[in-house]
Amino acid sequence: MEFKILAPFQTENRFFRDNVNTGWQIEKPKNIANQNFHYFKYINIDRDWHFARNTRYLFPIYYEAESNIMEEAIKFVKENLDLFGKKILIPVFLDPLEGNDYIAPDIDYFCNRFYNSFPVYYISADYKLKFRKNLFKFIYNDQWVKHVKPQDKPITYDVGKTFINLNRVARFHRCLLMQSIIDAGMLKEGYNTWANTYDAYSQFAETYPDNTINNQTYDILDVKDITAANPTQLVPIEHCKKTMIYVNTETHVDNNVLFISEKTYKPISIGMPFMTLGNPGTLELLREMGYATFSRWIDESYDVDRPIEDRIRVIVDNLTMLNGMHRKQKLKVRNEMREVCQHNLELYKLHNRKNSLIENLSLIKAGWI
Repeated sequence: MEFKILAPFQTENRFFRDNVNTGWQIEKPKNIANQNFHYFKYINIDRDWHFARNTRYLFPIYYEAESNIMEEAIKFVKENLDLFGKKILIPVFLDPLEGNDYIAPDIDYFCNRFYNSFPVYYISADYKLKFRKNLFKFIYNDQWVKHVKPQDKPITYDVGKTFINLNRVARFHRCLLMQSIIDAGMLKEGYNTWANTYDAYSQFAETYPDNTINNQTYDILDVKDITAANPTQLVPIEHCKKTMIYVNTETHVDNNVLFISEKTYKPISIGMPFMTLGNPGTLELLREMGYATFSRWIDESYDVDRPIEDRIRVIVDNLTMLNGMHRKQKLKVRNEMREVCQHNLELYKLHNRKNSLIENLSLIKAGWI
């Protein structure tokens, strides 16, 4: 697979660099079997202005807001309109890792500037664009499913903590969840990591000045300094084995996008039951993909579109209910959950082996989508 890189704006931005990287800094790189998450290892960069006869070339545009990329892209296309009009260069806007909600309207603007005279593609991790009236051709990308290496079989559970809750960036909704856990007297009943990366806690502290988040002692698991390191590929398996359920908080929780990252896939990849606080409809999307969730044992109404405080209240009530079970009951419930965990793990293995992004890029180049 080749990308035609012919203009500086295609590479001089953060999105491009984030995808080209061989891996974010991690304290224990020896724990990582491979870096197949960074798909640029599968792509060749072609900077030659030579165009073979009857050949289509992918022209990637990594777009981010607050930059001149869009205007530079429009100018470049105008100057080379014949190449795009004859479908020699195929513009492909890319946001395959984050699913940002501001990009689609800007790509519509790009399409309108050229009166939709040639196909424009957008590959994004925002599943919600599937239901939007786009001027571009949208392709959903679930690249995070390739990020965490799956276990051979579900982990074996031994009664210890009730939940595990990992936090590196203290986003507002994570602060709300953590304070709710503290207020419910549940902090000591789980493994909790906490970091104020990017000073993300400040906004929450302004709104809730009496919060007690910084008064607590948190756990240190696989990585000592999670402010400096970003252990996206690591799962603290030994701690998970002693935990009843995995609580993960996604990057986004509003209803503007529908985005799944490696955070959701970590418990699935080890065969563990989970609750996911993400965009409303996250569990529904997982079920559409073929995964099973845990409504037989817990209240999953936290996944519906309602105030974030209400959604968090459901999660904490679930944790309180599970924590109130005696040892034999916890073992019984986890044993009942094992079949679902096994199913999810086996499905994850199949998805993990597939590189849908490269497949879709090949289909675009061939003119089949």
